[in-house]
Amino acid sequence: MDHQSVERLIEQSILGDNVSFRTLVEQFQPYAYSVAFRLMCNEYETEEVVQEAFIRVWKNLAGFRKEMRFSTWLYKIVVNLCYDRMKASKVRKIFKSQPGENMINISSGENIEKELSNREQAELIRMLTEKLSPRQKVVFILSELEELDVQEITSITGMSAAKIKSNLYCARREIREKMNIISRISGSYAI
Repeated sequence: MDHQSVERLIEQSILGDNVSFRTLVEQFQPYAYSVAFRLMCNEYETEEVVQEAFIRVWKNLAGFRKEMRFSTWLYKIVVNLCYDRMKASKVRKIFKSQPGENMINISSGENIEKELSNREQAELIRMLTEKLSPRQKVVFILSELEELDVQEITSITGMSAAKIKSNLYCARREIREKMNIISRISGSYAI
């Protein structure tokens, strides 16, 4: 959806048009869910965060600054909600997959072993992100998994570019060190 269409939906939503707001939600809910799930690793928590995020969007839509992209503003709300929940829980959860979540859908061919290895490595990285501090986790996920640039992460988190780079460096180093330990033990996943 282009920037002008989003602006139009926002303006109509501010005027009380529920259909326009529902369109905004439908358009941006997958993005909000994706980042929230990567941070929370729990379907129930993710749904709670996304619901709360859109409630906040609705309540604060009139204060939305047009110079900011709507997706950046929404990410900021979602990330702050996740960050608050992570800080409040203080207990790090080990990633647990939901039944059927990791079903492997492989067609056929010679790349089966490579695809399995890539999926296993991605799963391991997701598990290792659970061990990161909340700040490192947020920065790592926004940068590496959501593929946002430093400037956008700054807008979302309010951290300086230097702080983001520092947290990202520490997160990458910690994940790499743990992956190397695992590779020595199991003989795979060497980075």
